[in-house]
Amino acid sequence: MGILARFDGRKAFLRRGAWVSADHELEERLNLATETWSRETGGLSLSDSDPERTVADAMTARFGGRILIHQRGDPLGSPRVYFDRRQMRLYRTLLRAERLAAERLTAGSGAG
Repeated sequence: MGILARFDGRKAFLRRGAWVSADHELEERLNLATETWSRETGGLSLSDSDPERTVADAMTARFGGRILIHQRGDPLGSPRVYFDRRQMRLYRTLLRAERLAAERLTAGSGAG
């Protein structure tokens, strides 16, 4: 269902992997920080039984916030959201590496 958290008197709601807030600056900061945290840590464990709680705990720790309400999400759908994001990030990384390798090959063959 979701998590309601408070950060310096401003509230934000986390549901299906995205933060929403009436304070657009806070919303953007939380969404960017969640993505950064995921890249830095490798993201959530595939066996995490409550991924939104894990994300909310990380963001409240990072920004000095507090979880006000925690309603567990769909045990099948919620982890899937985070898994799909992880896979898309991996796919984009592989495409970038493939493109760079092709550019190097092209540049190397033209130099000779």
